[in-house]
Amino acid sequence: MPVQFDAPLVNPAPNGLFAAVIWQPWEGPLRFLEGVDITVFNYGGAESFGVWRADWCTTSKDLEPTDVKTGERPTMPDTFTAMTTWAYDECDLTKRSREEVLTRAEQVHRLQEPNAAETEFATRLLADTGAADPAADITAALAALEAGLARTNTVGVIHAGAQWAAPAAQAGLIVRSGAGLKTPLGHTWVFGGGYVDALDDVLVATSPVLGWRGPVEVRDAMVLKRNRFGAIAERSLVLGYESVIGAAEITQDQGSDGE
Repeated sequence: MPVQFDAPLVNPAPNGLFAAVIWQPWEGPLRFLEGVDITVFNYGGAESFGVWRADWCTTSKDLEPTDVKTGERPTMPDTFTAMTTWAYDECDLTKRSREEVLTRAEQVHRLQEPNAAETEFATRLLADTGAADPAADITAALAALEAGLARTNTVGVIHAGAQWAAPAAQAGLIVRSGAGLKTPLGHTWVFGGGYVDALDDVLVATSPVLGWRGPVEVRDAMVLKRNRFGAIAERSLVLGYESVIGAAEITQDQGSDGE
């Protein structure tokens, strides 16, 4: 009889979105299930800032309309809605099988949740960016996005499918910082597995990503007449940001030599 071996549990890859999220502490009821409205303080200030250009000794009657110190608040982002991720497993009612079911449901959820969350989040990213600006290659795409972030005077996040990590590295656009990956100007790269198809050739720059999540809940049940034991691991979470800075779509095929 073959030897039974339990594969060791592996950790999720560190290159995805979850590693870059600023998770907010949360205790008690999950009130964010109705969504989260983020009040913006760090972005959209261009409409409420200026440089005084009138003469210091001018009178009020000589001031131009553009000299008035006033401004407009930016439009706040739409509500960031909650998502619930889950994983399921089942087997027979023996003790070993029940233990396997619980372990597998939790581990499947642990590995699949980050990618699924990225795919869901990508839908919101693309909706907020609208049409992406064309870019000849990944260098041009990153240059445009870093320029946009530089105008905000903040450090943000560059969201890209995992297929763009190798071209970015080949172009010298990745700076390793501990376990994280940074752009030349210090923005965080997120090369997500859930972005591979969801973003495809589009790179998106955002402000830092904020997150709210509850604990992983594991529920099990037995069906005695069928000799089955099942378990579900699930969790609810919200991902959001203050601002989308811009998006660039790479028009050159990855295999092209540019000629």
